[in-house]
Amino acid sequence: MKFRTEAKIGLIVLATIALVIWGINFLKGKNVLKRTDVYYAVFNDVGGLKMSGSVILSGFKVGMVNDIEFSRGRLDRVVVAFSLNSDFSIPKNSEVQIYSNDIMGNKVIRIVPSAEKEYYNLGDTIYGVVAPDMISKITGEISPLVQSTTDAVKKIDTLLTSINSVLDPATQKKLQMALANLETTTSALSKQLSPGGKLDKTFTSLQAFTGMLDANKDKLGSAFANIESITDSIAKANITQTVENINATFAQSQLFLEKINKGEGSLGLLASNDSLYNNLAAASKNLSVLLEDMNQHPKRYVHFSVFGKKDK
Repeated sequence: MKFRTEAKIGLIVLATIALVIWGINFLKGKNVLKRTDVYYAVFNDVGGLKMSGSVILSGFKVGMVNDIEFSRGRLDRVVVAFSLNSDFSIPKNSEVQIYSNDIMGNKVIRIVPSAEKEYYNLGDTIYGVVAPDMISKITGEISPLVQSTTDAVKKIDTLLTSINSVLDPATQKKLQMALANLETTTSALSKQLSPGGKLDKTFTSLQAFTGMLDANKDKLGSAFANIESITDSIAKANITQTVENINATFAQSQLFLEKINKGEGSLGLLASNDSLYNNLAAASKNLSVLLEDMNQHPKRYVHFSVFGKKDK
């Protein structure tokens, strides 16, 4: 019974020690129950990386920093041993960076995998780099802005100095008068824009006119459609041929008038020959006298008898 009690106590002590060791390693980020692979990375400067720091791959923790020490005989080279879960492998030509994980500057190792299909073997040494931290990036982005602001302030100061040297008392008085005139103009414009002002009435009339146009948009649309139809009809009509025909008619009329003026043709002779006109007038007069005589003395010209008697 005594042996059994001591054995139980021993087992309890061993289990407690194992549990304590497991807890300490767990708090350090180590999982003694899971197999890990160890790799080495060489840096010129670890930038404050600490033991038990995380190893990040694509934002996911896949390992931890096991040891940090100087390379043998080299104070400018620091070797970092880090363990990686056996589920992951590092492709060759991948980049191992010391990276600031947060704004507080806590350093971790970040693996940027390459597209290679070959992988590093366990225990291989990889050359690492220190990535710029967030503070350095912010400082690098702000520095040009600060410099630009400083240059702008210097230019403004120079401009104000120049303005002060240029604006003598006479110029300042003229500037004050110009500002006073501008204030007067602004006041007058404000009165015109106030209710009852000319500009206000103009805008009101313009609004009423636009309202009328909006109310009669259907009629306007029909009118524009009719105008478009008329313009299409005019465009389809053979205006050119009509104009050419009119021009030809005018040319023939002009030629006809020229012939009349030259005395060619009957109308030309009548228009240019006075004797022909006089003869026609005399013949017309004689014809009128003859008709009048026939009307007054028809027996002189017509002989008619029922019994065939010859009249004297």
